[in-house]
Amino acid sequence: MRNAFILAGVLGVIGYAQPSYAQPSYAQSHPLIQYEYGWPGITPVDAHGGTVMTNYGAKQILKIDKKEIYRKGGGDDGLSVPPCATNVSEELNRLDVPGLSAVIVKNGRVACTAVAGMANIEKNRPVEPDTVFAWASVSKTVTATAVMKLVENGAFKLGDDINAYLPFPVKIPACPKKPITFLHLLTHTSSIVESEYEGVYADLYVKGDSPVALGDFLKDYLVPSGTYYDSENNFKKACPGTVSSYSNVGVGLLGYLVEVVAGTPFEIFSRDHIFAPLGMNETAWRLSDLDPEHVAMPYSGDQSSRFKPLGHLGFPTFPDGLLRTSAPQLARFLLMFMQFGELDGTRILSHESVTRMRHVYFPNLDDTQGLIWFYDSFGPRKRVIGHDGSDPGTSSMMYFDPEDGAGVLLVANGSWERDRAETLMEKLFKEADRY
Repeated sequence: MRNAFILAGVLGVIGYAQPSYAQPSYAQSHPLIQYEYGWPGITPVDAHGGTVMTNYGAKQILKIDKKEIYRKGGGDDGLSVPPCATNVSEELNRLDVPGLSAVIVKNGRVACTAVAGMANIEKNRPVEPDTVFAWASVSKTVTATAVMKLVENGAFKLGDDINAYLPFPVKIPACPKKPITFLHLLTHTSSIVESEYEGVYADLYVKGDSPVALGDFLKDYLVPSGTYYDSENNFKKACPGTVSSYSNVGVGLLGYLVEVVAGTPFEIFSRDHIFAPLGMNETAWRLSDLDPEHVAMPYSGDQSSRFKPLGHLGFPTFPDGLLRTSAPQLARFLLMFMQFGELDGTRILSHESVTRMRHVYFPNLDDTQGLIWFYDSFGPRKRVIGHDGSDPGTSSMMYFDPEDGAGVLLVANGSWERDRAETLMEKLFKEADRY
């Protein structure tokens, strides 16, 4: 999981601007919703056969025509789904984040959505069900899916040496004769590592999309002649497959391998083979492919010290943590995985591929780790599978329980305490029992 304090001392302190309380442009552009602003307060109203969505950090009146939403292709943005019963507005203060969005899925569908707080404090823009967030390391599950698409197509096997496909050689200095395989990268056993807190990996965070190409960075980081090569700090002193060590760069390398093997940029491959087929029409790896006004602003700090906008961030190894999408849209991806690769008649992965992704390959090293996806527990649910993430100004979780088909997605545009977020996840999973 990425650490939310990587940028300390890197970007410096960004000043806080007092909100102007101007009406968000989104309210003007969406003809199906009418807003009445105030702070604080919650006034949900059901009108025209619509459903009041959930509690926001601003008082609002929602008037929704469900049929019109579906005609406009907006059925996946959460607007046509009932609100969750869990009071996320109360949880917002406890988590101490500016805004959050949650989705519960059950029985192959989105059961409810919940949002609270502000997507952009300075512009007085509340979080909506279709607000786009940065999902940090939850992104890795999509990268793993792209890899498995190519495995299914016969492009390579999990046990293949990655050097058979790369334009530059990658070897572990302590064990140069032992090949690194796709399986090693997918299970964090490659012995490729990085420091999340300092060094080149943290230093290359920038505002906006990174100007450094994915392949260029990886070559500089992994090849002895590279600018960022460090035999001591970039690798474990162990052979691949003998030690478990979480690796962001390793997943970035997986994304690059997809590019090289498929012959197309990773972001395009993801769009054509995952996002578009699933109807995730506002999902991207790069900020330039989205409307920034619809993306939640990442914030540092807390309520007591006032949240400070960080700006939208980028880094070279984007396949390991720069997926941006809304919670309801990412729920479609989760549902696909929960249903062994298929959603609404569209098959993204084979049943066999998803089964392989859920399998634990090195139980002696980590008995929770599948292919990127890993097992965890929340309260009485002792074997959920999913991923979490954190980056400067964003925190996220996405898990489901294979036993009963309940899943929960939760994301915020700030940094939460893990134990507090787990408590909210437990509440949302408990609510899932009702559906």
